[in-house]
Order: sequence, then structure tokens, then C-alpha cells
Amino acid sequence: MGRAPEEATPVRPDDLTARARIRNAAFALIAQDGVDAATVRAIARRAGVSPSLVLHHFGSKQGVVDEVATWVADVLGDVTRDTDPRAGPAEAHRRRQLRFERMTTETPLLGAYLRRMLLDGTENGLEWFTRAVDASVAGLRQREALGIARPSADVHVTAAMLALLGFAPVLLRPHLEHALRLDFDDEDDRRRWRDAETALLTSALYPRGTAPDGASRAAGGRAAPDE
Repeated sequence: MGRAPEEATPVRPDDLTARARIRNAAFALIAQDGVDAATVRAIARRAGVSPSLVLHHFGSKQGVVDEVATWVADVLGDVTRDTDPRAGPAEAHRRRQLRFERMTTETPLLGAYLRRMLLDGTENGLEWFTRAVDASVAGLRQREALGIARPSADVHVTAAMLALLGFAPVLLRPHLEHALRLDFDDEDDRRRWRDAETALLTSALYPRGTAPDGASRAAGGRAAPDE
């Protein structure tokens, strides 16, 4: 298998070192063929470096796999972070949805990686999802502490449900498209999903009066463009 182009991964403009190329190669291999396929030799071949350089930077195959997991978590954290403190909860959620949707659309390997991590049942996948839930817990607790979100009876279970709902269009896309007669390549259908998700979370998490900005639009109105 030939080396994938750099634009196939969510690379930052200043992130083009040999270490980054190795990590990107491992990311692509894991996304396409699973962790078992990402041997040190395969990673080196795809990155265009020697196996010894892979070991020099990461120590072992597991070191590269762990680096990829941390990197993807950081990328998703950047994408889903609130960027406008003035936005109401529903509008902030809608913007996070749009950024995540744009990232997975522009970088199909990211969706493939998430499916591998969350559906293969490997130890790496279990650890990755635990980290995703921990990040969801931190965000939910922050919103609760600020009085934005209603206190949860069980914050960890609630956070896990939020993570699953956010990943659903990536993990279960063919199932959702078949059951709901949707096409996630169609903007109107993607908007239907976003609006329903926003309305559900607004009513479940946010006290009445804190998030009118998105709940009313979810009834069928067209959302304003993202910033």
C-alpha cells in the first residue's frame, strides 16, 4: 500500500516533522486496516523513513499507537471546544456539531479511525473511549458548575451517553440512513439530525430559559451559518 497524501490527515500547518509523518502514517494504517496492521515496518514504509527512526522517536509500536490516540483526542478537543462564550448552550452545541461534521467530512480517515477504535473491541479502543468519556465528563461538569447545565443524577453515565450520541452519525451511518431514510451527504438531512439532537439535549440538560437559541430552530427553521 502506498503512502497516503498528507492532506488525508488532520495535520496542523506547522506539524510536518519526521515524527509527525510517522504518526500520520500510523494513523492512516490504523484507520484503514486496524492496529494489528500498524507494524513498525509498515509504519516506516508508509512514512518513508527507516524502522529504526520510528523506534527512535516512539520506542515501540505501542508508543506510536498511543501517540496517535492522544493526537486524535487533542484534534477532537480543538474541534468541539466552545469558541464563543456569548453563545447560548444550544447554539454552542450546534457549532460543535458543525465543526465535528466538517472535520469528519473533510478527513474521512478520522471517521474510519473512530470506527476502528470504538467497534473493534481492542484494548486500545477501550482505552480511547474511556478518554473520550472522561473529556465529556469534564465538559459537562464545567457547564454544571457555571449553572449552564442542569446537575446530572449520574454525570459519568450522562457524559457517556453524550459521547455516544455525538459519535453516532460516524459509527452507525449506514444503519441510520437505512432506518431514517436519510442521506448524510445531503445538507438538509444532516441538518435534520443536528436539529433533533440539539432539541433533545437542550430539553434534557439545560434549565428552561437558558437555551432558547437552538430549541426553537429545531422545530424546522434553518440555522444561521456557523462562524
